[in-house]
Amino acid sequence: MIKAGLYIHIPFCKVKCVYCDFYSITKKEEQIPLFTECLLKEIDSYKDYTGKWTFDTIFFGGGTPSLLPAKYLEQILQKLHDTFNTSKVKEITLEANPGEASLEHLKDIRKLGVNRLSMGFQSFDDKILKVLGRLHKSKDCFKTFKNARKAGFDNINTDMIFNIPDLSVENWKKDLNKLLELKPEHISAYSLTVEPSTKLFNLVKNGRLLMPLERIDIEQYLLTGDMLSKHGYNHYEISNYSLKNKECKHNLHYWNLSPYLSFGPSAHSYNLSERWWNYRSLDKYIDKISQNTLPVEGKEKLDYRDKYNELILNGLRLSKGVSIQNAKNHFNGKFNDYIQSIQNKWDCLKVDEDTIKITKNGSLFVDEISSDMFI
Repeated sequence: MIKAGLYIHIPFCKVKCVYCDFYSITKKEEQIPLFTECLLKEIDSYKDYTGKWTFDTIFFGGGTPSLLPAKYLEQILQKLHDTFNTSKVKEITLEANPGEASLEHLKDIRKLGVNRLSMGFQSFDDKILKVLGRLHKSKDCFKTFKNARKAGFDNINTDMIFNIPDLSVENWKKDLNKLLELKPEHISAYSLTVEPSTKLFNLVKNGRLLMPLERIDIEQYLLTGDMLSKHGYNHYEISNYSLKNKECKHNLHYWNLSPYLSFGPSAHSYNLSERWWNYRSLDKYIDKISQNTLPVEGKEKLDYRDKYNELILNGLRLSKGVSIQNAKNHFNGKFNDYIQSIQNKWDCLKVDEDTIKITKNGSLFVDEISSDMFI
């Protein structure tokens, strides 16, 4: 039986971070009951997938899923269990912001079966947090993490961001040292990117914020890998590090091109041959479901080129690399000649009988290498 993931997009936030290009809305929390009602109807409309796959992960992303009262989270989880084969679910993740989830709320979430928490720390510098548009302070990170442990969470991810304006290499090192004192099971460390649809884009474009030099970005990235590996974290994906057997099973579905079903506004789904996505609007989402119509805005059929390119794009980001056999299955032509020409161009590409991998230094050029390998 094929293993798959379930994703729920919760769009509500207290504030919109300047760098975030995920779909989220503020000051709309009064719509949570109606949103939940629509979500349950959408999930119910996919019951045909009940016997197709075994679902082993559930992920509540956003937005800020921890803003949902426990009774609504319980309704959503119960509907998922009633609709799909979730008997093999090993990992249920919920994203939470520091300072926005009380100890009691965390205990309630844990009782529902959520066994993995993903916390958006981003920084331990209050000035940097203000630049990012975050609502919390550094002290909230430590308090919420401590409360999560008290609530019984023994699998916690923490999100951190580097390559931020005014963040020196030395201060990033201090952030990492503070983080390592907490010993989270998983760490996601991202380089700040300027996405066109964000407030950050306008701030940079208008000269109100100056992004760091590329060499600082590289230095901070390499420092992250060195420090975390010395403390037992496996650098299993370009931006992700975990202690033994604590990799994010849900995200591995995406990177391994496994199928997944997603629900909520802006959510994307994939069934191994086709991808489809919902409207990026809560109002439109609610309107469609109220009319007993799926809130799907668009879909695309994937041909062998699409599947191969996505295999390369995601696989090269993983430390295990891309399976040669999988690559050949999606490649139409003389694969050995093709891969040899790519290898001649990129000396940081390692190819053996079974896999195609990026070397440690090659990870700095993964996007360029991937696009060069596209067909």
